[in-house]
Amino acid sequence: MNRRKKSVRDVHHMTSRGATWLARARRALLTPVNPATADQTGRNINYLCSEVIWAAMLSTAAAFNATYALRLGASNEMITWLSSLPALIAMLVLIPSARFLESRSNRISWLWASLLAARLGYGLLAILPWLISSHRAEAVIWLLIAIQIPSNFFAAGFNPLFADIVPERDRTWVIARRNSLASAVVVVLTFLAGQWLVLSSRLRWFAFPINFQLLYLLGFIGSLGSSFILLKIKVPPSKAAASARSGKPSQPRANGLRNMFRVNRDFSIIMFNTLVFNAGAWLVGPLYIIFFVRELGATDAWVGLNTTLANAAVIVGYILWRRWIRMLGNRRALAISAPLGAGYAFLVSLFPNLTAILVWGACVNLINPGINLSHFTMLLKLAPDDHRTSYLALFSTVMNVGAFVLPMIGLALANILGIRTVLLIGGGIRLVGAILFYVHPARVPEAEIL
Repeated sequence: MNRRKKSVRDVHHMTSRGATWLARARRALLTPVNPATADQTGRNINYLCSEVIWAAMLSTAAAFNATYALRLGASNEMITWLSSLPALIAMLVLIPSARFLESRSNRISWLWASLLAARLGYGLLAILPWLISSHRAEAVIWLLIAIQIPSNFFAAGFNPLFADIVPERDRTWVIARRNSLASAVVVVLTFLAGQWLVLSSRLRWFAFPINFQLLYLLGFIGSLGSSFILLKIKVPPSKAAASARSGKPSQPRANGLRNMFRVNRDFSIIMFNTLVFNAGAWLVGPLYIIFFVRELGATDAWVGLNTTLANAAVIVGYILWRRWIRMLGNRRALAISAPLGAGYAFLVSLFPNLTAILVWGACVNLINPGINLSHFTMLLKLAPDDHRTSYLALFSTVMNVGAFVLPMIGLALANILGIRTVLLIGGGIRLVGAILFYVHPARVPEAEIL
């Protein structure tokens, strides 16, 4: 009898422990904010971390943009436009958008409207094949490019807004949590989407392009959940607008490259290093999907699996790099992770096997969170508070000059030298940029990191 009672108590104890662990896991996933910050800042962080789960549904559909265009008959040049022309739009839109948003105290309504406009574009993408019967590939390409106008308006204001509502010591933690949550959703949905696209075509449930249309429609519906949550965020008034109203002097505005070099040398250093580092990626960016689909014969299921494995690696990467950055500091973490992240183009060129490329993609995405976390934190630290929007917009504009020009150069070189050779060139340029982060770093005070 006593033995039976003991057994019952043991079962009850094990059940209680299991329930406790389940509750902890649930809180960790659904309450991504420190319990101590149960104020508006804490609620804002909660909203930022929850909205990205819904936004990831649209990211899943967007992962198949180039594949969709290729299946509709888009040429290699059209795929290059998909990389280059959005960068041209960003060059034209970012700085005027930043100046406009800096003068508005209530930025969130403008950002919300621009994001909704971009997402409505994806809703239109879902029904576009029903609206036109010819030149569908061109129409898809141009619609995806047009979406970049409201997207860049939103981008001009979101990162400065993030810095205003998330305390400096929490930024690394919040960035890691947002990206991990988004990647967790994309891991599952991208794999399922790839299987759906292949299976629906084989079984003739939904002939192409209806299977892609349904994918975009579901992504658009999911993104509306993100837009709804963003409406709940409470944003402090713009510091630039407040300074202008009070007549107080503010830090010099970044009216051009010459002024920025003079006023903020370290911001200029990180901008130059980043430009070189990203140049290698922009040179070869549109060549990857062309190489995978047209030369190696990748299927939609493989594209989905590749994205799934990459995002699964990102989740692990953010967990690891958040701890390592706490020990190493942002500058050392960037100096270590950037050279490692430059290796992907070399690996794809030297080992052009679809199975091996799945491994290379996973490996590089274990490294990329270290680059992203350390670099973004340093960039926010170097941009002055009262004109952060303009500084970050100028930074993005300079980056988009390279993103506009280099994909076209990469395609032209690929037509002459072959894609694999251009991948080696791009990898070499990216490695040079990675070394610059080590030999010529920007001086950034290390912030306390959670």
